[in-house]
Amino acid sequence: MWFKNLRVYHLKENLSISQETLETQLKSFAFAPCTSDQTETQGLVPPLGDKTDSLYHVSDGQYLFAARFEKKLLPASVVKDMVNEKVEEFESEKGRKPKGKEKSEIKDAVMLYLLPKAFAVHSDIYAIIDPKNALVYVDTASAAKAEAVLSLVRKALGTLPVEPLKVNESASSAMTGWLLENRLPSRFQTGDQISMYSTRNEKKVVNAKTDDLMEDEILNHLKQDKIVSKIALVFDETLSFVLDEELNIKRLKFTEEFFEREEETENEDALARLAADIFAQLAVFSRLTPYIIREFGGLAQS
Repeated sequence: MWFKNLRVYHLKENLSISQETLETQLKSFAFAPCTSDQTETQGLVPPLGDKTDSLYHVSDGQYLFAARFEKKLLPASVVKDMVNEKVEEFESEKGRKPKGKEKSEIKDAVMLYLLPKAFAVHSDIYAIIDPKNALVYVDTASAAKAEAVLSLVRKALGTLPVEPLKVNESASSAMTGWLLENRLPSRFQTGDQISMYSTRNEKKVVNAKTDDLMEDEILNHLKQDKIVSKIALVFDETLSFVLDEELNIKRLKFTEEFFEREEETENEDALARLAADIFAQLAVFSRLTPYIIREFGGLAQS
C-alpha cells in the first residue's frame, strides 16, 4: 500500500506505547461488520491486510494503524417510496393520515426492514504515529475523516494528545518568498502546479499548471497582489507532492529515482515486500516533515 495524502499532527506530550499490551488494548476496538440493524460501524483492521492478524505494525519505531469505516447504502428514493406505500396502507386501514409519531414509527419500521438487504461499502484509512519526531500522520485529505481516525486510535490507546501542525512562519508567505526571491530550500525542487489567491480578495484564485513555476507570468501575479496557497514540490528527488498553506501534504507520488534506489527483492514473499514498502515510505516521511518544520521557522508554541 502507498500513501496518497498526509494530514500532519504534532504530539503535544511524550507517548509511551507498550508493545507487550498493545495488541490486547486494540482487540476491543477491532472492526466488526454492520449488524442487520446498523447503518454504519468502524474499527481497526490489520494494516498489512489479510497477510497478518496484528492490528498494528511497527517500522523503525513508527506505528502503523488502519481504521475501517463501513456504511450501508440505502438510497433515499427507495426509503421514500416504501414509506409512502406504508402510509397509504395506514390511511386505508385507519381512514386517516398518520400523525407525526406514527409516521416516524413507519419510517423506522421501513429502515429495519431494508437495512439487512442494504449493500455495505467500506474504506480503510491509515494512521502513523512517530513518537521519535512527535508526529502523527493520517492518510486522508479530509479533516473530518482524519479526526474520526484519530478519535478511534485515541480510544484504543487510551491517549493520543495531538494538535494540527503549527509553525512559527506563515507557510503562504514563505512559499511566496521562495519563488519571488528564488530561494527554494535546497532539498526541494518545484513541481508543475501552483495555486495563488489575492491578498485583497481571497475568492480570487489563480491556478496554474506549468513545468516552470518561476516563469514571468507566475512571478508577475505574485508581484502584484497574489500569495501562494498550494505548490507542487519534489523532495530529495524521491517524493513529489502538493503542500498547502495549512501544511497538508497531498497527492503523494514516489518518483522513478525512489524506486531505482530501492533494492530488488524478487525473492521476498508478499508480506516481506509490503513491510519493506512501508518502511521505505515512512523513512522518507520521517525526513520530510522535520525538514518542512525547520524551513517554516520551527514548531510554534501552543
